[in-house]
Amino acid sequence: MEEKYSELKRMLRRTSMTFLLGMSFMMGASAQSVDALLDEADSLYNAQQYDAARTIALQALPLATTEKVNSEAEGDLLNLLSMIGVRQGNFDEAVRYAKQCNALDLKSGDADLISSSYNTLAGIYMSMRQPQEAEKYILKAISYAEKADNPKRMAVLLGMASEVYHNLKDHEHSLDYATRSYALEKQLNRQDKMAIRQAERAMALIALKRHQEAREALAEAIPGLRQSGNRHSLGIACNQMGQLMHQQHNDSAAVRYYNEALSIFLDQKDIYNESHTRKGLYDALRTSDPALAMTHNDRYLELRDSLYDEKTGELLSKYAAEYDNDVLQAENAEMHQTHRLYIVIGVVVVTTLLLLLAISALISHRDRRRIQQLIGEISTLRDEMAHETVMEPVEPVATAESPTASVPTDTADIAADREFILQVIDTVNRNLPTGQYGVEQIASEMNMGVQTFRRRVMAVTGRSPKTYISAIQMELASKLLLLHPDIPVQDIARRCGYDEATSFARVFRKTYGQPPTEYREANLKKW
Repeated sequence: MEEKYSELKRMLRRTSMTFLLGMSFMMGASAQSVDALLDEADSLYNAQQYDAARTIALQALPLATTEKVNSEAEGDLLNLLSMIGVRQGNFDEAVRYAKQCNALDLKSGDADLISSSYNTLAGIYMSMRQPQEAEKYILKAISYAEKADNPKRMAVLLGMASEVYHNLKDHEHSLDYATRSYALEKQLNRQDKMAIRQAERAMALIALKRHQEAREALAEAIPGLRQSGNRHSLGIACNQMGQLMHQQHNDSAAVRYYNEALSIFLDQKDIYNESHTRKGLYDALRTSDPALAMTHNDRYLELRDSLYDEKTGELLSKYAAEYDNDVLQAENAEMHQTHRLYIVIGVVVVTTLLLLLAISALISHRDRRRIQQLIGEISTLRDEMAHETVMEPVEPVATAESPTASVPTDTADIAADREFILQVIDTVNRNLPTGQYGVEQIASEMNMGVQTFRRRVMAVTGRSPKTYISAIQMELASKLLLLHPDIPVQDIARRCGYDEATSFARVFRKTYGQPPTEYREANLKKW
């Protein structure tokens, strides 16, 4: 059914340019014309114009699939379409195109290409936070890379495997893959990559509580990160080293590392990691300088509440349900188009309506289940945040050979994206009580044009700004309901930006499966 929808969309989107392409096809399209379209689509993708890139790629794909044109262009187009799907949050489409690309690679028998497309699939499933699925594909990718004997690709794949197993909480395997990746980078003499791999190793070693080995890994990673200019990862590594120094009763060294981290996070306005640095400085200075320690502790306490809001808002933006309100509206429009098409060809209307109801019920169930899983992840993360900073994997998934769209190709891009997201969340949270939190108002406060703001949010989160803002509202609502049981629901609705409690209750129930009052009563009993 979904393939029919896609075909209908392609028919509706065809323009005069498509007609010209069709004429070119009938006359015998050349590989050069397909390559030109591929270059154009790729340029549009790099400019974050994903709709336009998708349209051009879809126009070129029928030409590339003919025997008159080389099959390499077809694989490149499928790979590009899969990346566009990830960027637009259309993961079903992304997986479908990636699997078609993988099928072509398998048919070619080229082990290097096969490992690349399997790595792309692993990256897509990691962006969907399905590490169990990602594990299957990354292991296949590694097996083919071994046949291809491409050490650079193998190093990237092993780094991806370390990330996958870290998310699976299998830290022994995570350490093993990170160590193997580090050894390859050392053979290739890629100093900047070696520092990143050591940071990955330290992440796994800390999770395993092998602190001395983690210290040794960080002792190599930190100078390398300084030299490469990777300041965000450097700050996190310094926080970890400060924590290790404090545990080994070397508080003077701990303070030095924490101060370096604090300088970085203040410059980047990263309050999440700043809060951990402040807490570390309080612990390290309590004996030698109690007054200064209390200053850091006061700032830590000041950041603590906003820290929870910022982090959970960021998670919601990344893991919000695949079928959000905007997507559902678009799908409903497509369903009506398909419905009319079936009337023309004689399909019974009742059958179509029943199918629509079944799909809608399935989507709602999956949407609610994913949000409930997300709340569990957030609760676990909040507990971890109270004790230590968990270092995020710093090695980007994408490479020039195998670009995975869900992860930026440069760690500096990751830091910039994260800083942008934190600024969006902060602006929305400040504006919710005033009701001035529409896309236009938020873009204006951030000194951005509306279209630029929309493209940036979609590029970073894979979600529309409207959906992202709604996620922030719902996360805040669930927290306020439980932390302030005496506040009436109507007042909480106003704090979350809703003028009417009925509208608030309707959106809340769609998100959590219960009205706000029932949700509060049920969860307070668990507390």
